[in-house]
Amino acid sequence: MYAPGVSRAIDAFAVVLLFAAASAFGFGIHALGQREDFKAIYLLVIGAFALRASTELLRPRGGS
Repeated sequence: MYAPGVSRAIDAFAVVLLFAAASAFGFGIHALGQREDFKAIYLLVIGAFALRASTELLRPRGGS
């Protein structure tokens, strides 16, 4: 479907998004420990969106 270089670039971007999601979740948990509720909710939502975007990019596409 895509050229091999484009496919690898998309995979690399998905991995970067996955690490961004993990770090956002980590900082969100830390913010919860510091009782910074608004910051924690913001970071956890950003982490959720980044994780969803990463999985959408990594999901294999069917069809011809």
